Parts: sequence; C-alpha cells; structure tokens
Amino acid sequence: MPSPFLKLPDKYEQEFANEIVRLNFLRSRNLAMVLFLLSVFFIFSDLVNYQEGLWHWDTLSGYLILFYIHVVLGLFSLVFLLLSWIHRLKSEDQQLTRWHASLGTLFSCFIILFSSCISINDQLLHNQITAFMLGSILIAVNSYLKPIISITIYASSWILFMIGITFLQSDLDVLKGNYLNSILLIVFAWFLSFTLYNMKIQDFISQKTIQQKNKEVEDYNNDLIEINNRLEESLQALDESQNVIFTLASALESKDTYTRGHSERVSNYALQLAQTLGLSVNEQQTVWRAAQLHDIGKIGIPDAILNKSGKLNEEEWEIMRSHPEMGENICSTLSFARDFLPLIRHHHERFDGTGYPDGLKGEEIPFLARIITIADAVDAITSHRSYRPSRTIDYALEELTIGKGSQFDPSIVQAFIESFNYA
Repeated sequence: MPSPFLKLPDKYEQEFANEIVRLNFLRSRNLAMVLFLLSVFFIFSDLVNYQEGLWHWDTLSGYLILFYIHVVLGLFSLVFLLLSWIHRLKSEDQQLTRWHASLGTLFSCFIILFSSCISINDQLLHNQITAFMLGSILIAVNSYLKPIISITIYASSWILFMIGITFLQSDLDVLKGNYLNSILLIVFAWFLSFTLYNMKIQDFISQKTIQQKNKEVEDYNNDLIEINNRLEESLQALDESQNVIFTLASALESKDTYTRGHSERVSNYALQLAQTLGLSVNEQQTVWRAAQLHDIGKIGIPDAILNKSGKLNEEEWEIMRSHPEMGENICSTLSFARDFLPLIRHHHERFDGTGYPDGLKGEEIPFLARIITIADAVDAITSHRSYRPSRTIDYALEELTIGKGSQFDPSIVQAFIESFNYA
C-alpha cells in the first residue's frame, strides 16, 4: 500500500524547504496586517461595550478578558509586523535565515493557541467555539506546515482548549458538545493541513518535472540548432569542395589541350558504371569525385613531358608515373577528399599486379579504383591524343575485352560492356 506521505527527491528537499519558508513568512505577514486591523476594530467595539456598561475595569468578566485578549492580539500582530519588516524579503533570490522560518512557525502557533483562548473565554459569554474553529482552519489554509509540526500545534491547542472549557463551562450538555465538536474540528483541520501540504509537494514536483522537461527540450533544440549549423557549414563546405574539384580539374586541362574534358568524361563513365553495378548513392558520389581528380597530380608534371608528341623515354615515363602519388599528396589537404585518396593513388594499378605506383593485384586494388581504371581507359582510347587519333567506342570495348584479367577487373569490364550493348 502506498504511503500517504509524499517523498521529495533529495536534490529538491532544500529548495522546497526554502520555498515553504518564503511562502509562510509572506502569508503570515499579510495575515498579521489583517489581524492588527481587526484587533483595532475589536478594541474599539470593546470600548463601546464599556460605555454601555457591559463590563467594568474593577470586575473580572468575560468582556474584560476579551478586551485584554484583543489588546494582546493587536500588540503581537504589531510586533510581528515590525520584525517582518526588519527581516523583510526584498527579492526572490534573497538568502533565507532562521528568522524567516521561525517567525512563520511562531505566528501559526500563536494564532491557533490564541483562538483557543478566545473560545475558552467565550464559554463565559456565548458557549461558542467559533474562534477556535476559525483559527484552526485559517492556519491550515494559510500556512504550509509539516505534518509532524502541524499535529503538534493542533494537539497542543486542543489540550489547552479542553482544559480551559472544563474549568469554565458549567453546563455538562454544552461541555460534551464542545468536547465532540473540538475533536472533529482538530481532526478536520489537521487533515486539511496535511492534504494541502501534500498538494504543495505534488505541485512542486510537477513544476520541477516541467522545468526539467523544458530544459531537456531546450537542450534538444539547441543541439538541433547546432547540428543544423554544422549541416549548413558542411553543405557550404561541400559546395566549396565541388568548386575546388572543378577548379583543379580546369587547371589541369589548361595545361594539356589534348585532354580537355577528360576528367569530366571519366567521371561520367565511372558514374554510369557505378549505377550499373547497383552501388549506393554515397559510393556513386565518391567515385564521381575521385574521377574528377584522378589525374590532378599531372599539374606537377612538366609541360614538355605532358604535351610531348612522341613516345616518352624511360626517365620521362618515371616522372609521368609519379602523378598518382602527387595527386594523392595534393588532395590530402582537402578534407572532403580523404575518403577517396586511395582511388586517386591506385587508378593506374593493373589487375595482374603490373601497374603503378604500388603494384597492387586483384582484390588488393580498391573496388572503386578499378571502376575509375576502366572509365579512364575508355576515354583515353576514344579521345584524340598528340601521338594518335581518337578511336571508336566499339574499339574501346574490344580493348577492354582483351585486357580482362590482366589490366582490368573482368566482372567490372563485363558489366560495362553489357551496359553499352543493352543501350
């Protein structure tokens, strides 16, 4: 069976205690102001009763005692107001002291004990317990008291009330009625105080839960904003990367008029082949970008070698064969190119292991690099060069067939040939 006492998480106990102290202090101050004004009114009424001869200074009576009670109420309320002004709360974040906690609790104790004294004295006048009833319910509603504190206060006031009316009430029927009514009153008042205190705890927990959720939502939104900003930066960087790709490719082609448009055509062949092979979108983008930059290392090749009309000698071939490594070094400074640096380096490897620069063989060669090798060969065959005219695509397909298993990956060559035959 669940406990009727709500339990606050440890991390909230001090904050909740501070909020209760603050509320009790402010509410008690407001109630003290009302009671002070009422006491002034009651004293004035008592003096009117004195003028009408209802009581006299030299004769102890219920009206005289009531007058003194009203005076005590006024003085206590005034003193409390002065103390609450001295220790007033000027802001929500002001540090709370023991004075604030003590004054609120002391005021609640005084009011309920004071109301019991009024009802005791009232046995001499009207046989009523109205003041005790009002005081008990007023404190239950006005102040948030811990259950152990509230039951102590109510029990003390009830004991005082029972003793007082026992001595002052001579009518046994009225006395029995007051006994029963006071018991019901105290039980009801304490239950009301207990319920309101628990509701305050529940409300506090709900507020903290909402604040926590709001903070989580705010943090989540901030994360989304940060991710969005990064995404925008990435997209911007990607756009800039695309520009770099085309700029570098254009710079290369400006050196070799015979290969103008070569990188773009190789990219298109490579992309077509990647689509034929059913590669993912990311792989298609990677092979397209790598193809755009596969010959970028030729920027470092002397123009005399790059545009030589005749065959290259061994020393010139050695320099020409360095362009894949040079291309890898150039692109290594570009963050967007890190994923396809191996494709630039190995696009001149041969399937039989006789290629360059590392002599990789078969499956050792990156799969996407094998695609670029075929696309590069097709465009080289079908393009005009300084040392020979351009050839037809059919001628290129025949050369691919001849080179299956030696220069090219047989399965990729077959897919390329079938795609052209189908077209």
